[in-house]
Amino acid sequence: MTLAGSSVAVLGTLRDHPVFAGQALRFGLAAVLLHLLVRRFGPPGPAPRLTPAQWLRVLVLAGLGMVGFNVAATAAGHHTDPAFVGVVVGTAPLVVGVLTPLLARARPNGRVVVAGLLVAAGVAAAHGLGAPAGGAGLALAVVALAAEVVFALVAAPLVAPLGALRVSAYACTAAVPLCLAGVVATGAYVLPTPGELAAVVWLGAVATAVAYVLWFTALDLIGAERAVLFSGLVPLSAVATTAVLGTGAPGAGHLVGAVAVVAGLVVGTAERRPARLRGRVAPGGEGGAPWVSDSVPPSSTAPISTP
Repeated sequence: MTLAGSSVAVLGTLRDHPVFAGQALRFGLAAVLLHLLVRRFGPPGPAPRLTPAQWLRVLVLAGLGMVGFNVAATAAGHHTDPAFVGVVVGTAPLVVGVLTPLLARARPNGRVVVAGLLVAAGVAAAHGLGAPAGGAGLALAVVALAAEVVFALVAAPLVAPLGALRVSAYACTAAVPLCLAGVVATGAYVLPTPGELAAVVWLGAVATAVAYVLWFTALDLIGAERAVLFSGLVPLSAVATTAVLGTGAPGAGHLVGAVAVVAGLVVGTAERRPARLRGRVAPGGEGGAPWVSDSVPPSSTAPISTP
């Protein structure tokens, strides 16, 4: 999440570049790098054969959790203050902390809910509410929030059988044709300038390839509900990066936000027995929620997903 936040400093370079074209280059580069890593560091033997249900998860992860999030967040920023979009998306830890156990027919963990509230409040303080959102801006921000939630919930059950490297590689590969379809539908494509190409390389290699592997590994180790709490680090990392680069200066709101986010992380992760969400259907088979991992109280999910 720190890597994702640092990438915000370079996103301004792509502000005028067609969104689908830029995302196609980003995910294409990440897919190539990740498949090379799978061949070099992946487990020996043939790759596991994905079931139709797993392929569907990969497509939903790529289509809504990755491409959908970026398109919705970018479009929302054109209708309202981007800070307002960040505040809406910043409620993802709270939404995931409540939704995950409910879908698995378990009681939400009060500690995680409180942590989600603290992280959401910290993100709001760091971003500032910005300009009021009109109907279109608010609707698109909510779509971005839903995509952020999907990014965590849908990915969690894939990591245990496939591994973080393969999930990252498959998702980025699936995202490329979706972005190319967007390019064809909009007809918007231009060759990137040297500055835009440098931004794409950073986003593809670091903020996608490296960050996704770390993120999906975290989903398996500490569970999606706790992992998504760390999305509160994205705006704080962005502020810190812009301060280092001399393109921005932290204010009182950022300091208050940082304290709240850190408090939320401490509250949400200080469990004696961190839950491990493994993507299984809840006990009882058909009674569980097949799209999320099971949550055994005390339970322990996104972009944010990355921008």
